[in-house]
Amino acid sequence: MIYLDNSFITRPSKEAVNDMIPFLTEKWGSSSAPHQWGHQNLPQMEESYRAIYQMLGADENDQFVFMSSGTEAVNHVIQSAYLDVTMETGKNHFITSAIDEAPQIMAMSRLEKHGCVCRMIDVNEQGYVTAEAVGDAMTPRTAFVSLSWANGMTGVIHPVEEIAKVCKERGVLLHLDASHVLGKLYFDLKQIGADLITFEGSLLHAPQGTGGLWIRDGVKLSPLIVGGNEQGGSRAGPMNLAGLVALGKASKQLAETRDLICMEGARLRNQLETGIQKGFPEATPLFTEQERLPNITAIAFPGIVNEALLFALSEKNLFASIGGGNNQQISLILEACKVDPILAQTTVSFSLSRETTDEEIDRAVKVIVETAKQLRNSSSHMVVL
Repeated sequence: MIYLDNSFITRPSKEAVNDMIPFLTEKWGSSSAPHQWGHQNLPQMEESYRAIYQMLGADENDQFVFMSSGTEAVNHVIQSAYLDVTMETGKNHFITSAIDEAPQIMAMSRLEKHGCVCRMIDVNEQGYVTAEAVGDAMTPRTAFVSLSWANGMTGVIHPVEEIAKVCKERGVLLHLDASHVLGKLYFDLKQIGADLITFEGSLLHAPQGTGGLWIRDGVKLSPLIVGGNEQGGSRAGPMNLAGLVALGKASKQLAETRDLICMEGARLRNQLETGIQKGFPEATPLFTEQERLPNITAIAFPGIVNEALLFALSEKNLFASIGGGNNQQISLILEACKVDPILAQTTVSFSLSRETTDEEIDRAVKVIVETAKQLRNSSSHMVVL
Protein backbone atom coordinates (compact mmCIF):
# COMPACT_ATOMS: atom_id res chain seq x y z
CA MET A 1 0.00 0.00 0.00
CA ILE A 2 1.10 3.55 -0.77
CA TYR A 3 -0.88 5.89 1.47
CA LEU A 4 -0.88 9.54 0.37
CA ASP A 5 -4.12 10.71 1.98
CA ASN A 6 -2.75 11.91 5.31
CA SER A 7 -4.89 15.06 5.23
CA PHE A 8 -7.89 12.81 5.81
CA ILE A 9 -6.48 10.52 8.50
CA THR A 10 -3.05 9.33 9.63
CA ARG A 11 -1.89 5.95 10.85
CA PRO A 12 -2.05 5.95 14.68
CA SER A 13 1.36 5.81 16.30
CA LYS A 14 2.11 2.34 17.70
CA GLU A 15 3.51 3.93 20.84
CA ALA A 16 0.36 6.03 21.31
CA VAL A 17 -1.85 2.96 20.92
CA ASN A 18 0.30 0.92 23.31
CA ASP A 19 0.21 3.68 25.93
CA MET A 20 -3.58 3.86 25.89
CA ILE A 21 -4.25 0.12 26.35
CA PRO A 22 -3.60 -0.02 30.13
CA PHE A 23 -6.21 2.69 30.64
CA LEU A 24 -8.78 0.56 28.85
CA THR A 25 -7.99 -2.69 30.65
CA GLU A 26 -6.37 -1.99 34.02
CA LYS A 27 -6.31 1.69 35.05
CA TRP A 28 -9.93 2.36 34.22
CA GLY A 29 -10.79 4.46 37.26
CA SER A 30 -12.31 7.93 36.89
CA SER A 31 -9.96 10.77 37.76
CA SER A 32 -12.90 12.74 39.16
CA ALA A 33 -13.80 10.01 41.67
CA PRO A 34 -13.17 10.89 45.35
CA HIS A 35 -10.81 7.98 46.04
CA GLN A 36 -7.37 6.61 45.29
CA TRP A 37 -8.47 4.21 42.53
CA GLY A 38 -9.33 7.15 40.31
CA HIS A 39 -6.62 9.47 41.58
CA GLN A 40 -3.86 7.02 40.60
CA ASN A 41 -4.29 8.19 37.02
CA LEU A 42 -3.70 11.89 37.74
CA PRO A 43 0.09 11.79 37.17
CA GLN A 44 -0.38 10.28 33.71
CA MET A 45 -3.02 12.89 32.89
CA GLU A 46 -0.68 15.69 33.94
CA GLU A 47 2.13 14.23 31.83
CA SER A 48 -0.16 14.05 28.81
CA TYR A 49 -1.31 17.64 29.25
CA ARG A 50 2.32 18.78 29.52
CA ALA A 51 3.17 17.06 26.24
CA ILE A 52 0.20 18.72 24.51
CA TYR A 53 1.08 22.17 25.91
CA GLN A 54 4.69 21.75 24.77
CA MET A 55 3.64 20.62 21.31
CA LEU A 56 1.42 23.69 20.97
CA GLY A 57 3.91 26.02 22.62
CA ALA A 58 1.13 27.08 24.99
CA ASP A 59 1.56 29.16 28.13
CA GLU A 60 0.72 27.50 31.43
CA ASN A 61 -2.07 30.04 31.98
CA ASP A 62 -3.76 29.08 28.73
CA GLN A 63 -6.46 26.42 28.84
CA PHE A 64 -6.60 23.13 26.95
CA VAL A 65 -9.79 21.08 26.66
CA PHE A 66 -9.64 17.48 25.44
CA MET A 67 -12.29 16.74 22.81
CA SER A 68 -13.60 13.68 20.99
CA SER A 69 -12.61 15.18 17.62
CA GLY A 70 -11.66 18.33 15.83
CA THR A 71 -15.23 18.53 14.58
CA GLU A 72 -16.53 18.68 18.14
CA ALA A 73 -13.95 21.32 19.00
CA VAL A 74 -14.93 23.53 16.05
CA ASN A 75 -18.62 23.22 16.88
CA HIS A 76 -17.81 24.01 20.51
CA VAL A 77 -16.08 27.31 19.73
CA ILE A 78 -18.69 28.49 17.22
CA GLN A 79 -21.69 27.62 19.39
CA SER A 80 -19.99 29.10 22.45
CA ALA A 81 -19.19 32.29 20.55
CA TYR A 82 -22.90 32.58 19.86
CA LEU A 83 -23.67 32.14 23.57
CA ASP A 84 -20.92 34.42 24.84
CA VAL A 85 -20.85 37.16 22.22
CA THR A 86 -24.10 37.19 20.26
CA MET A 87 -26.42 36.56 23.19
CA GLU A 88 -24.63 39.08 25.41
CA THR A 89 -23.82 41.88 22.95
CA GLY A 90 -26.20 41.38 20.04
CA LYS A 91 -23.32 41.01 17.58
CA ASN A 92 -24.55 38.36 15.18
CA HIS A 93 -22.17 38.45 12.22
CA PHE A 94 -19.88 35.43 11.72
CA ILE A 95 -17.13 35.00 9.12
CA THR A 96 -15.42 32.00 7.55
CA SER A 97 -13.94 31.35 4.10
CA ALA A 98 -15.51 29.88 0.99
CA ILE A 99 -12.96 27.04 0.96
CA ASP A 100 -13.19 26.15 4.63
CA GLU A 101 -14.13 22.75 5.95
CA ALA A 102 -17.56 21.35 6.72
CA PRO A 103 -17.55 21.88 10.52
CA GLN A 104 -17.05 25.66 10.21
CA ILE A 105 -19.47 26.13 7.35
CA MET A 106 -22.22 23.89 8.70
CA ALA A 107 -21.95 25.12 12.30
CA MET A 108 -22.24 28.72 11.13
CA SER A 109 -25.10 27.93 8.78
CA ARG A 110 -26.91 26.45 11.74
CA LEU A 111 -26.67 29.80 13.53
CA GLU A 112 -28.57 31.48 10.71
CA LYS A 113 -31.69 29.78 12.08
CA HIS A 114 -31.13 31.82 15.25
CA GLY A 115 -30.86 35.17 13.51
CA CYS A 116 -27.14 35.22 12.74
CA VAL A 117 -25.60 36.33 9.47
CA CYS A 118 -22.79 34.10 8.21
CA ARG A 119 -20.39 35.44 5.60
CA MET A 120 -18.15 33.16 3.54
CA ILE A 121 -15.40 35.35 2.14
CA ASP A 122 -13.60 34.62 -1.12
CA VAL A 123 -10.00 33.56 -1.44
CA ASN A 124 -7.64 35.08 -3.98
CA GLU A 125 -6.13 33.36 -7.02
CA GLN A 126 -3.17 32.32 -4.88
CA GLY A 127 -5.47 30.18 -2.76
CA TYR A 128 -5.52 32.08 0.52
CA VAL A 129 -7.67 34.55 2.43
CA THR A 130 -6.11 37.99 2.74
CA ALA A 131 -6.26 40.10 5.87
CA GLU A 132 -7.75 42.86 3.73
CA ALA A 133 -10.61 40.58 2.68
CA VAL A 134 -11.31 39.72 6.31
CA GLY A 135 -11.30 43.39 7.28
CA ASP A 136 -13.56 44.34 4.38
CA ALA A 137 -16.04 41.62 5.36
CA MET A 138 -16.33 42.87 8.93
CA THR A 139 -19.16 45.05 10.17
CA PRO A 140 -19.77 46.68 13.56
CA ARG A 141 -21.81 43.57 14.36
CA THR A 142 -19.08 41.02 13.58
CA ALA A 143 -18.69 38.63 16.50
CA PHE A 144 -16.37 35.88 15.32
CA VAL A 145 -13.96 34.79 12.59
CA SER A 146 -13.25 31.09 12.07
CA LEU A 147 -10.69 29.82 9.55
CA SER A 148 -8.59 26.78 8.86
CA TRP A 149 -4.94 27.76 9.26
CA ALA A 150 -4.12 25.98 6.00
CA ASN A 151 -6.13 24.13 3.39
CA GLY A 152 -5.83 20.37 3.60
CA MET A 153 -6.34 19.82 -0.13
CA THR A 154 -3.99 22.45 -1.60
CA GLY A 155 -1.60 22.92 1.32
CA VAL A 156 -1.79 26.71 0.96
CA ILE A 157 -1.29 28.57 4.25
CA HIS A 158 -3.36 31.63 5.14
CA PRO A 159 -1.53 34.74 6.48
CA VAL A 160 -2.94 34.19 9.95
CA GLU A 161 -0.74 36.71 11.78
CA GLU A 162 -1.99 39.52 9.56
CA ILE A 163 -5.57 38.31 9.93
CA ALA A 164 -5.17 38.16 13.71
CA LYS A 165 -4.02 41.78 13.79
CA VAL A 166 -7.15 42.87 11.92
CA CYS A 167 -9.34 40.89 14.32
CA LYS A 168 -7.60 42.36 17.36
CA GLU A 169 -7.96 45.90 16.04
CA ARG A 170 -11.70 45.34 15.57
CA GLY A 171 -12.19 43.48 18.86
CA VAL A 172 -13.31 40.29 17.09
CA LEU A 173 -12.51 36.79 18.34
CA LEU A 174 -10.37 34.69 15.99
CA HIS A 175 -10.50 30.91 15.84
CA LEU A 176 -8.03 28.86 13.79
CA ASP A 177 -8.29 25.17 13.09
CA ALA A 178 -4.69 23.92 13.11
CA SER A 179 -5.33 20.27 12.27
CA HIS A 180 -3.26 20.36 9.07
CA VAL A 181 -0.53 22.61 10.48
CA LEU A 182 0.58 21.08 13.78
CA GLY A 183 3.92 19.35 13.52
CA LYS A 184 4.48 20.81 10.04
CA LEU A 185 5.19 24.47 10.78
CA TYR A 186 7.20 26.38 13.34
CA PHE A 187 5.17 29.05 15.08
CA ASP A 188 4.80 31.05 18.27
CA LEU A 189 1.24 31.10 19.60
CA LYS A 190 1.72 34.54 21.14
CA GLN A 191 3.01 35.90 17.85
CA ILE A 192 0.18 34.29 15.86
CA GLY A 193 -2.39 36.12 17.96
CA ALA A 194 -5.33 33.72 17.70
CA ASP A 195 -7.82 33.48 20.56
CA LEU A 196 -8.84 29.86 20.00
CA ILE A 197 -7.19 26.93 18.25
CA THR A 198 -8.70 23.52 17.53
CA PHE A 199 -7.27 20.35 16.06
CA GLU A 200 -8.17 16.80 15.04
CA GLY A 201 -6.09 14.14 16.79
CA SER A 202 -6.35 11.57 14.01
CA LEU A 203 -4.39 13.93 11.74
CA LEU A 204 -1.52 13.91 14.25
CA HIS A 205 -0.99 10.13 14.44
CA ALA A 206 -3.29 9.90 17.46
CA PRO A 207 -6.25 7.48 17.42
CA GLN A 208 -9.65 8.46 16.08
CA GLY A 209 -11.84 9.89 18.81
CA THR A 210 -9.30 12.47 19.96
CA GLY A 211 -9.02 16.20 19.42
CA GLY A 212 -8.39 19.39 21.28
CA LEU A 213 -9.25 23.01 21.96
CA TRP A 214 -6.71 25.61 23.08
CA ILE A 215 -8.09 28.76 24.70
CA ARG A 216 -5.87 31.79 25.12
CA ASP A 217 -5.54 33.08 28.66
CA GLY A 218 -8.22 35.69 29.29
CA VAL A 219 -10.70 34.43 26.69
CA LYS A 220 -14.09 33.44 28.07
CA LEU A 221 -15.73 30.42 26.48
CA SER A 222 -18.91 28.83 27.81
CA PRO A 223 -19.10 25.02 27.91
CA LEU A 224 -21.14 23.36 25.21
CA ILE A 225 -21.65 20.15 27.20
CA VAL A 226 -22.70 20.66 30.81
CA GLY A 227 -23.42 18.27 33.64
CA GLY A 228 -20.25 17.89 35.68
CA ASN A 229 -16.98 19.50 36.69
CA GLU A 230 -14.70 17.42 34.47
CA GLN A 231 -11.96 19.49 32.81
CA GLY A 232 -12.84 22.37 35.09
CA GLY A 233 -16.41 22.35 33.81
CA SER A 234 -15.32 23.14 30.25
CA ARG A 235 -16.57 19.80 28.93
CA ALA A 236 -18.70 17.68 31.21
CA GLY A 237 -18.75 13.90 31.11
CA PRO A 238 -16.31 11.11 31.95
CA MET A 239 -12.83 11.80 30.64
CA ASN A 240 -11.59 9.51 27.88
CA LEU A 241 -8.34 8.98 29.72
CA ALA A 242 -7.03 6.42 27.25
CA GLY A 243 -7.60 8.89 24.42
CA LEU A 244 -5.92 11.71 26.33
CA VAL A 245 -2.88 9.53 27.05
CA ALA A 246 -2.63 8.53 23.39
CA LEU A 247 -2.96 12.16 22.29
CA GLY A 248 -0.25 13.11 24.76
CA LYS A 249 2.15 10.54 23.34
CA ALA A 250 1.30 11.53 19.77
CA SER A 251 1.91 15.19 20.68
CA LYS A 252 5.30 14.35 22.15
CA GLN A 253 6.28 12.46 19.02
CA LEU A 254 4.94 15.25 16.82
CA ALA A 255 7.16 17.80 18.54
CA GLU A 256 10.16 15.49 18.25
CA THR A 257 9.66 14.86 14.52
CA ARG A 258 8.79 18.41 13.41
CA ASP A 259 12.21 18.85 11.79
CA LEU A 260 11.73 15.60 9.90
CA ILE A 261 8.39 16.48 8.35
CA CYS A 262 9.38 20.09 7.63
CA MET A 263 12.58 19.13 5.82
CA GLU A 264 12.03 15.58 4.58
CA GLY A 265 8.35 16.14 3.89
CA ALA A 266 9.11 19.05 1.58
CA ARG A 267 11.91 17.12 -0.14
CA LEU A 268 9.70 14.09 -0.76
CA ARG A 269 6.79 16.26 -1.89
CA ASN A 270 9.08 17.98 -4.41
CA GLN A 271 10.42 14.59 -5.47
CA LEU A 272 6.86 13.43 -6.12
CA GLU A 273 6.01 16.53 -8.15
CA THR A 274 9.22 16.40 -10.19
CA GLY A 275 8.93 12.67 -10.85
CA ILE A 276 5.34 12.92 -12.05
CA GLN A 277 6.13 15.87 -14.32
CA LYS A 278 9.11 14.04 -15.79
CA GLY A 279 7.05 10.96 -16.62
CA PHE A 280 3.84 12.79 -17.51
CA PRO A 281 4.81 16.30 -18.70
CA GLU A 282 1.21 17.49 -18.89
CA ALA A 283 0.89 17.19 -15.08
CA THR A 284 0.80 20.56 -13.31
CA PRO A 285 1.45 20.99 -9.57
CA LEU A 286 -0.62 23.94 -8.35
CA PHE A 287 0.26 26.79 -5.97
CA THR A 288 3.98 25.98 -6.05
CA GLU A 289 4.86 29.68 -5.69
CA GLN A 290 2.76 30.07 -2.54
CA GLU A 291 3.61 29.33 1.06
CA ARG A 292 2.49 25.72 1.38
CA LEU A 293 2.58 22.98 3.96
CA PRO A 294 5.62 20.75 3.36
CA ASN A 295 3.60 17.56 2.98
CA ILE A 296 0.76 18.46 0.59
CA THR A 297 0.59 18.93 -3.16
CA ALA A 298 -2.36 19.35 -5.52
CA ILE A 299 -1.52 18.15 -9.02
CA ALA A 300 -3.65 18.64 -12.13
CA PHE A 301 -3.64 15.98 -14.85
CA PRO A 302 -5.11 17.89 -17.82
CA GLY A 303 -7.66 15.91 -19.76
CA ILE A 304 -8.18 13.21 -17.11
CA VAL A 305 -11.19 13.16 -14.78
CA ASN A 306 -9.87 13.17 -11.21
CA GLU A 307 -12.49 10.68 -10.01
CA ALA A 308 -11.37 8.20 -12.65
CA LEU A 309 -7.72 8.68 -11.73
CA LEU A 310 -8.44 8.33 -8.02
CA PHE A 311 -10.38 5.10 -8.59
CA ALA A 312 -7.71 3.66 -10.88
CA LEU A 313 -4.99 4.49 -8.34
CA SER A 314 -6.94 2.88 -5.51
CA GLU A 315 -7.26 -0.28 -7.61
CA LYS A 316 -3.46 -0.34 -7.58
CA ASN A 317 -3.33 0.20 -3.80
CA LEU A 318 -2.32 3.86 -3.97
CA PHE A 319 -4.57 6.18 -2.00
CA ALA A 320 -4.90 9.93 -2.52
CA SER A 321 -7.82 12.39 -2.31
CA ILE A 322 -10.16 14.67 -4.20
CA GLY A 323 -11.99 15.76 -1.04
CA GLY A 324 -14.85 14.39 1.00
CA GLY A 325 -15.49 13.99 4.71
CA ASN A 326 -14.72 17.31 6.39
CA ASN A 327 -12.93 18.57 3.27
CA GLN A 328 -14.73 20.21 0.39
CA GLN A 329 -14.31 18.65 -3.05
CA ILE A 330 -11.01 19.84 -4.45
CA SER A 331 -12.67 20.98 -7.68
CA LEU A 332 -14.88 23.40 -5.71
CA ILE A 333 -11.90 24.68 -3.74
CA LEU A 334 -9.95 25.31 -6.92
CA GLU A 335 -12.85 27.02 -8.66
CA ALA A 336 -13.08 29.35 -5.64
CA CYS A 337 -9.40 30.12 -6.31
CA LYS A 338 -10.30 31.10 -9.90
CA VAL A 339 -8.73 27.94 -11.37
CA ASP A 340 -10.32 26.96 -14.68
CA PRO A 341 -13.26 24.64 -13.83
CA ILE A 342 -12.14 22.06 -16.39
CA LEU A 343 -8.61 21.95 -14.94
CA ALA A 344 -10.07 21.80 -11.43
CA GLN A 345 -11.88 18.57 -12.33
CA THR A 346 -8.55 16.95 -13.19
CA THR A 347 -6.77 17.70 -9.91
CA VAL A 348 -5.82 15.20 -7.20
CA SER A 349 -4.39 16.00 -3.76
CA PHE A 350 -1.51 13.96 -2.34
CA SER A 351 -0.56 14.34 1.33
CA LEU A 352 2.50 12.75 2.92
CA SER A 353 3.32 11.93 6.55
CA ARG A 354 6.46 11.45 8.60
CA GLU A 355 6.19 7.75 7.73
CA THR A 356 6.42 8.34 3.98
CA THR A 357 9.67 7.00 2.52
CA ASP A 358 11.80 7.60 -0.58
CA GLU A 359 10.95 4.12 -1.78
CA GLU A 360 7.21 4.82 -1.48
CA ILE A 361 7.55 8.07 -3.43
CA ASP A 362 9.51 6.32 -6.19
CA ARG A 363 6.82 3.64 -6.42
CA ALA A 364 4.08 6.28 -6.29
CA VAL A 365 5.62 8.19 -9.20
CA LYS A 366 5.73 5.02 -11.28
CA VAL A 367 2.14 4.03 -10.48
CA ILE A 368 0.71 7.53 -10.99
CA VAL A 369 2.51 8.09 -14.30
CA GLU A 370 1.53 4.68 -15.66
CA THR A 371 -2.09 5.14 -14.60
CA ALA A 372 -2.33 8.67 -16.01
CA LYS A 373 -0.98 7.47 -19.35
CA GLN A 374 -3.45 4.59 -19.43
CA LEU A 375 -6.38 6.91 -18.73
CA ARG A 376 -5.17 9.46 -21.25
CA ASN A 377 -5.41 6.76 -23.89
CA SER A 378 -8.97 5.89 -22.81
CA SER A 379 -11.44 8.47 -24.12
CA SER A 380 -14.11 7.47 -21.58
CA HIS A 381 -12.05 9.03 -18.77
CA MET A 382 -11.15 12.24 -20.57
CA VAL A 383 -12.32 15.75 -19.80
CA VAL A 384 -13.35 17.73 -22.86
CA LEU A 385 -10.96 20.67 -23.10
